Amino acid sequence: MTNITNHDLTKIINEIYDSLEKNNFSTLGRPDSIMYERPLVGIAAGDDPYYVFLKEHIGEFHWSPEEAFRLKYPGDVDKHNLRVISIVFPQTLETKQSQSRESKCPSREWIVTRGEWEPLMKEFSGKLVEKLDELGIRNVSFDLLPEFKTVKSGKLGIASKWSHRHSAYAAGLGTFGLSEGLITERGKAVRITSFIIEAPLQVTERTYQTHTEWCLYYKDGSCGVCMKRCPVHAISNKGHDKIACEAYEEEFAEKYWPEGLDRGDYILGCGLCQAGIPCQNKRP
Repeated sequence: MTNITNHDLTKIINEIYDSLEKNNFSTLGRPDSIMYERPLVGIAAGDDPYYVFLKEHIGEFHWSPEEAFRLKYPGDVDKHNLRVISIVFPQTLETKQSQSRESKCPSREWIVTRGEWEPLMKEFSGKLVEKLDELGIRNVSFDLLPEFKTVKSGKLGIASKWSHRHSAYAAGLGTFGLSEGLITERGKAVRITSFIIEAPLQVTERTYQTHTEWCLYYKDGSCGVCMKRCPVHAISNKGHDKIACEAYEEEFAEKYWPEGLDRGDYILGCGLCQAGIPCQNKRP
């Protein structure tokens, strides 16, 4: 294995972030305005018992880090040498402010940041994979992995073979809120990607004791603003109704798409529950 330190990896990630050509609002005529701020980086062990729990909680279809790594490298793999790199990209304050002013449909800025996330991650992930390959470090980018997809879960309805949010939790970057979004030190209005690399990096400490510790509602019942922000009441004290949420997103896409904004192959995300809330910008 090629030696690389946590500092080295963070420096590489930041340099790639600075070089991104797609991290802007050119679609809205603002090429000098960025979509996402500099990311947070956390590291989890490839043999973390939490990934065993995820198989039990989400389903056997959810990959362990070792299983995902073997999809690209089917030979000998020692899971003890694997590290899961979680990278959290916060939305800008301007995007969050535009979203917080909306009550029925997501703002144009929010629609663009969601719709152009996949092309942005293709650029970011491609550059990071290329750099790690140059260093001789075996790696897997989930956003570039052909087998990465969503599936139907008997327990959870819509689920994925790999959860970026749960990996960020495992990597010490945040805990879950009532809407199932991840509350990080930079707030809940974030998007996440994951990598696995073969390198003995230092694991990020999880400073929390429970998976909902940073949510005020779960902590002492003092919040619940995200419930009020949802236009179809898909968030309640029982959690997040994914079916109702997805149905509303489909309805919005058909009936309320903003005039003058080309839908193209955008994936829509409502996200009203991630702005105009106490955990919008930081851990409350």
